[in-house]
Amino acid sequence: MQAPIADFALRVTAAPDFTPVLYYLVTLFGASAMYVFSLNKGFEGSLAFLKRVAPGKTQVFYDRVDFVIVIFAGSVIGTIFFSPVSTLEALAAGFGWVGAINILLNKGTGQ
Repeated sequence: MQAPIADFALRVTAAPDFTPVLYYLVTLFGASAMYVFSLNKGFEGSLAFLKRVAPGKTQVFYDRVDFVIVIFAGSVIGTIFFSPVSTLEALAAGFGWVGAINILLNKGTGQ
């Protein structure tokens, strides 16, 4: 016999109404992963905006708020734009959002 919590979790995740939530969560994961990996390439995210809107805060504050803004905005926008119908599409939507913004905001090397 399964534990009551495990039984509840199985019933919730098997429900057809849970599928969009699952896709959103996978998109959120994709956006989070891409954000972390894009930090090596100098991704600035919303830091410049945050420093103008809330001047005088610590760098840790800016970094944390930037992370939250980028991944949540990215997962919502990725879900709306791409309307994923599989977990692979949802993951790509999360990756795609942060990757696209990184490319658009990158100042380039001047070549």
